[in-house]
This record gives sequence, C-alpha cells and structure tokens, in this order.
Amino acid sequence: MTLRISLSSFRRPVALGFLAILLNGCGITSWFHSTPSPKAPPPITKGQDKVSFSTEWQSRLYGIWQVDPYQGTLVAHGQGQVVVADASGHLVSMTDSGHQMWMRSLDGRTARGPTLAGGVVYAGTDAGKVYALTAKDGHKLWAVQLSSEVLTPVVAVDGHLLVQTADGHLWALDPKDGKVQWTFSMNEPSLILRTVATPTVHDGVVYAGFADGTVVALSLSSGAELWREQVAIPHGSNELARMVDVAARPVIAKDQVIAAAYQGNLAAYALQGGTQNWSVPMSVYQTPVLDDGHLFVADADGRISSVDLNSGDVLWRNDRLSGHYITGFGLCGSDLLATDNAGYLYVVDPQTGHRVGQTRLSDSGIQSTPVCLGNGQILAFSDAGTLYRIKLAKR
Repeated sequence: MTLRISLSSFRRPVALGFLAILLNGCGITSWFHSTPSPKAPPPITKGQDKVSFSTEWQSRLYGIWQVDPYQGTLVAHGQGQVVVADASGHLVSMTDSGHQMWMRSLDGRTARGPTLAGGVVYAGTDAGKVYALTAKDGHKLWAVQLSSEVLTPVVAVDGHLLVQTADGHLWALDPKDGKVQWTFSMNEPSLILRTVATPTVHDGVVYAGFADGTVVALSLSSGAELWREQVAIPHGSNELARMVDVAARPVIAKDQVIAAAYQGNLAAYALQGGTQNWSVPMSVYQTPVLDDGHLFVADADGRISSVDLNSGDVLWRNDRLSGHYITGFGLCGSDLLATDNAGYLYVVDPQTGHRVGQTRLSDSGIQSTPVCLGNGQILAFSDAGTLYRIKLAKR
C-alpha cells in the first residue's frame, strides 16, 4: 500500500515498508492497515465448481509493471483496441487479439490507467500533466499542466474531461484543447490513500469523493456545489487511523448515490439534496457493483457481500476470501468477478455468494478489475505486464 504524507506544503509518496519503519519508532505501527501477503484461497466447496477457464491468448508487454495496491492500472478497451499504461509512463496500445499497435512515453507514471473515448486516448501522470493522443497511432494532440499529481483516470462526458489531483482539486477540461473549464477544491488531510474515487456523472451532476471522507455533488456545466455529505468521520489517535478516503467510485442506484469510505462507511444519499437514506460500517476502496437492483461490495478485508439498496442490510456475505487483498471487483454477464494480489481470478454467484470458479492466472498478482468483452470473454492484466484474454464457460 502506498500512502502520501504531507508536512506543511510538502507532499510526496512514501512506501509502506518505509512508513512502517518510520512509525515503529513512534510506537504506533499497530494502527496501520497493511496489504495482506499473497496466499492461496481455500478450495471451492464440492459440487459448486461450475465455471471453467481457458486462455485464448496472452501477451507479455514491454515496460516496467508493478502493483500499487490502491492504484493498479486499469485496462481501457473499445472499438477492438486495448490501451494500458506501465509504471514508468509508457502507453501501450494493442488490438484485442493481442497485437501491439503503438507505444508512447509520457513524462510520468499514469494514474490508474488511460481512458479511451471518441477515438482519443486520455491519460494523466504523476507529474501533473493530462495528455490527449489519437487512438489510431498515438499522435499527441495536446498536453496540459495541472497543479498536482493526477490520481484518477480521465472521465470523458458531454464535452468535459474530469480529473482529480492529489492536492484535492477536481478539474473540468475542454476535450478539444485541454483548457480549464472550471475547478473545485477541498482541503486534504495530511495522510491520504494514493487513489481517490473516479467521479461519476448522472443527469448533468458530478458526484465526487474526497480524502476527508466527503462526497460532493456539483453541476457538470459550471462546477457549482449542489450539496456535500460526510460518508465517514475521521477518528483515532493518529493519522493512519484517521484515514477515511472515499476511494470507491460513487454508484448511481435508482434515485440515490452510493458512496463508500476506507475505514469508514457504505452509505446511500438522495440524488436531490443529498439526504442520507442509510449508512452501515464497512471499509471499502473497491467500487461496488450494481446489477438488476442488487448491490455487491468487496470490502478491505476481502469479504464479498450483497447489500439491500433500500436499507443497507447485508443479504449474504462470503468471508472465504477474508484476509485476501482484492485488486479488482466487477461483473461480466451474470457472474461477479474478483481478482487478488496472489494472481487468482474468482467467479462468484450473485444469488448465493458462493464461489463457483477460480483459477490462478499469474503468480505475480492481477492489477485491477478484469474487462468484460461479452460472451464470457474477459481481459485480465497481471502485475508482471502480461495481458490475458480468458474465456469463461459453464460446466
């Protein structure tokens, strides 16, 4: 897990191992949440192994790859093209059959991976720049310098590009040239997770989470604040215990928005006015999954739950992966998918919560949520930089 420390106006990333040594001297190491070590999962219950896996192709990509536990690179996919970014600032484009199209170097590491929209690849870096390149050949269209490290993928929506930076700013940029349309800012705590929630847009409103535990609704056209609510209140005797980042992307469910905070709560708010409908204690950094009126959540301890949208009550909970570090959580067809830092891909039945399939793709860990291509096909990306195309089939 990579954290960020701020002393006055000084901000820089600090590796967890170094931070543990630093805090051990202060006698407070017992408060921090460390990333679980990779380990094999328990076997699937006899008779419930209902999904088989086959690798259609795999491709080892050039670059320096690594899993930052709260910031594995996302895979961008669209129109038969796949784009990923490595830890040293390379953008790599491939066909969805695994053949490389082009590669470009940026001036820093790309936060959470690139975005592919309208024939353009957008990417933000830890040097504070946002780039726009043609998807066809990687030609640079423009680049703009922002105030701090870009921590979210670029969200392209209705003539706006939305990004959040490490200094608590949310930016709206013009897709044509990168010019700033508006900004919104929040005061950041001294210690934050390296990632923040990617903004969600619905009916002309931006819903964004921040490191102080708040979720904010803003006008997409102007950036004017409509409402804000506290998902979690910091508590504890040290900065690590007080971390309550809203790191999961807000999810729109009917007439409410679902927000979640690390070491905090899972909560639902009315889209109009932000009235809290319910809140339950749950530490979450993976974006919840919504399917057919049902909400599914993978928490920071590796447990997967089904949550009632009207009350927040837990309908079922699978704790068989408790203690595993979940690196990705999503939906493909009628199956829930989860990945972990031991390199396993899991398939979970959304009706019962039982694991119905699992396979180890890589011993280096899986970076982020697999991309669903449809017809049981997914793309998964390992920590070692290998991209897999996997076919799921019912037994």
